[in-house]
Amino acid sequence: MSTQQSEQKEEQSSPTLWLDGLATGLGFGWLTNRLSWSVPPSYLYVVVTVIPLSIWSAAYKIYIGAPTVYSINPYFVLQPILLLGAAWGSHTLKRDYDQVVADMKIPDRASNPKPFINIIPTRLPWILFVIAAGIQFLPGAKVTDGWVLADYVFNYFVFPFVYTPILIQFFTVYLSIQLLAPWRLAKSDVGIHFLDPQGVGGLRPLGELIKKAYYFIVAGLVGYSLITYAPFVDTWAGPPATITNIVFTSVWLISIGTVAFAVFVLHRFMHREKREEIRHLEEEYRSHIEEPWDVKQYEIPEEHEETVTDIEDRIARVNATSEYPATFSIWSQLLLSVAIPKTLQLLLS
Repeated sequence: MSTQQSEQKEEQSSPTLWLDGLATGLGFGWLTNRLSWSVPPSYLYVVVTVIPLSIWSAAYKIYIGAPTVYSINPYFVLQPILLLGAAWGSHTLKRDYDQVVADMKIPDRASNPKPFINIIPTRLPWILFVIAAGIQFLPGAKVTDGWVLADYVFNYFVFPFVYTPILIQFFTVYLSIQLLAPWRLAKSDVGIHFLDPQGVGGLRPLGELIKKAYYFIVAGLVGYSLITYAPFVDTWAGPPATITNIVFTSVWLISIGTVAFAVFVLHRFMHREKREEIRHLEEEYRSHIEEPWDVKQYEIPEEHEETVTDIEDRIARVNATSEYPATFSIWSQLLLSVAIPKTLQLLLS
């Protein structure tokens, strides 16, 4: 491999997300640089840890004559798939977000584009990781009756320190898109693109991304439902129904809350910008006509007719701009997807 190719490959596989940094520190960055194709270190981390550990757990239980989790509940085969999907989803959403920033011309429109470019706070994944891992070690969090070695390894090492970082990376990206991106946009000087031919203020790319990010949550909740409730599997008793329903409903409601927050913040932002622009145009409009407060007597001086017509066109264009960052079809799809996880849970429980 030439020096130039090596440098290009190293640049392509350099860490871009939190788990990529951790994986690089564990040597996976070195491994990815020696592959013939470019792949994030976190992808290799997931493949090298999740799949072999799952195989080892099943093989160990077969060796000691204990039933494997896959024989008790075949839906557990979805677990490594969901973890791989979380790693892929986090990178997909981050790439899509970067494309949204480019499509909306944020670097050109914002006086300080850095908060948009570096959307993920450095400390956020660490905070979420400490909380998530810590919860798993709380007294009474695990029932160890009948456990064998593989169960202890998975519950006290694999789940908190191998699987949890994968999920934390995804939720870090997800929360940054749903919460931080709309909030920072609303607090910035980017403004609304009133010349947007789609009539949504130039925010459709962000609205589409909010919808897409929630689709990943829907997929995860559907997988969680199948694993937890295991339809048509008589050998799986599962965790207590009350706890399961509380956990599922809580995650579902929180995910809906993030989408609602994003929509609300963007709606208020668009409403404010729209009202402010109309106010400025109205002031300019009144300055070019006589008796502007009396619709029966107002007159437009001949020398101002062209200017007034132009202002009227501008007012009409601003008024035609939606106060929501997406079209009706996008929101109808989103509302439908909101109902899917809970509907499935009610059918399976």
